[in-house]
Amino acid sequence: SRNSSLPFPCPSPFTHPSSRLLATSPPLLQLGKMAPQGRQTPLHSRCVQVQVQDMCRQSLSIFSKKQGTGEIPLVLVPSARPTLSMMMQVPSGVTCLMQKFGAHSGIAEPGLHIKPWYWRVAYVVTNQSCTYDAPVTRCPTSDDVHVNVDVVLVFRITDAEKFVYTLGAPNFDDFMTGVVDESIRALVRAQTHANVYELRSSKASEMLQKLNDKFMPSGVSFEDCKITSVWLPPTLTGYLQETTEFDKKMDKIGRQQEFEILEIQQKSEMEIEEIERRREQVLITESGRKKRAELEYEQRSVQAETDGKVGLIEAQGKVEVMRLEVQSELNRTKTVLETKRIGDLAKAEANATRIRCEAELEAEKTVIEAGWQEEQMVCDAEATKHEADAERETSSCLVEKRKHELCVREREILASFAKNGAFNMVGQSGDLLVQAMMSGSMGQALERE
Repeated sequence: SRNSSLPFPCPSPFTHPSSRLLATSPPLLQLGKMAPQGRQTPLHSRCVQVQVQDMCRQSLSIFSKKQGTGEIPLVLVPSARPTLSMMMQVPSGVTCLMQKFGAHSGIAEPGLHIKPWYWRVAYVVTNQSCTYDAPVTRCPTSDDVHVNVDVVLVFRITDAEKFVYTLGAPNFDDFMTGVVDESIRALVRAQTHANVYELRSSKASEMLQKLNDKFMPSGVSFEDCKITSVWLPPTLTGYLQETTEFDKKMDKIGRQQEFEILEIQQKSEMEIEEIERRREQVLITESGRKKRAELEYEQRSVQAETDGKVGLIEAQGKVEVMRLEVQSELNRTKTVLETKRIGDLAKAEANATRIRCEAELEAEKTVIEAGWQEEQMVCDAEATKHEADAERETSSCLVEKRKHELCVREREILASFAKNGAFNMVGQSGDLLVQAMMSGSMGQALERE
């Protein structure tokens, strides 16, 4: 069995909480904390081929279940069909290889098949990605230190026919164990014990490419390859831990000495700076006195000159103010007189305009009323004329009656003119109208003329 124990306990960093602290510590400090006593070594995975009775119900559960013994089922071999069987169920999610009379007949489609007993599913191959744990023990480094390495591989079967009929699960396990062991030892051999921890969490791309080159013809594809853990021998780890502790102590003493030297230097520099500061303070004080005297002299001179300019500016300002006041008064008087003139002129124009508008409105009103009355009389006359024509045509016996009504109507019109007429009657037409009103008939007035 490949599950034999390693020569010394090789703890896995993912099985203990302290591994998270070690992963973030410097390499030399990590060496003294690796491989404590009583820790279990990682279990070497093993690819197997399993016999099953009911492939439809058991295939997916067997492929998905994690085995505590480290076994990884890659191929299932179903039991033979009964002689009188005519139907066959093929599961989904896996690759099933068919045989007829023991000869390979291709890949079976999932579902129910009606086939005689000599057709059978010979092998059921997983389609899942499988994780393979391969710890390698006593790998010598370039400085001949034996270390233990834990490698995790992720692979998947891409061609079930090639895998089953050219390699097989047991041969694949043996072949992969040898290839992984050889590759890891070659990888570790290129490192020293001081930098061997740098291999952790690396994908080892060269090793992944090598595995794909070797197993791709057999229908297996490797997707990932990582070195999860590296362990040094406990004795070497202890020595490295002591060396690291001494280095830390020496480093601490050196830093303390540097601090004391720096403190002495800073103290002396501060004393020198204090002396320089006092000297500069005296120089600045004397210089300030000198500058203050100069400034006072300049201020008195400037003040005298400023007072003279201020007096001149005030006198000029008073003169300008008086001139502006007189000019403002003159402008104000002109504005008042101009305003009064414009107001009187506007009032006169407004009165003239109002009187003219009233006269025009009255004249227009009189003309409109006269025209209206004239049109009314013409219309009445026309209506009377039409009535007379109609009655004359209707009956000749009503002539006298109509004459009488016409005479009465004429007199009513003349009476209305005499009563309500508001117009001037001049000339011949005016005289004729007056005679008609006096005689009561327009015909009599015409005859007199």
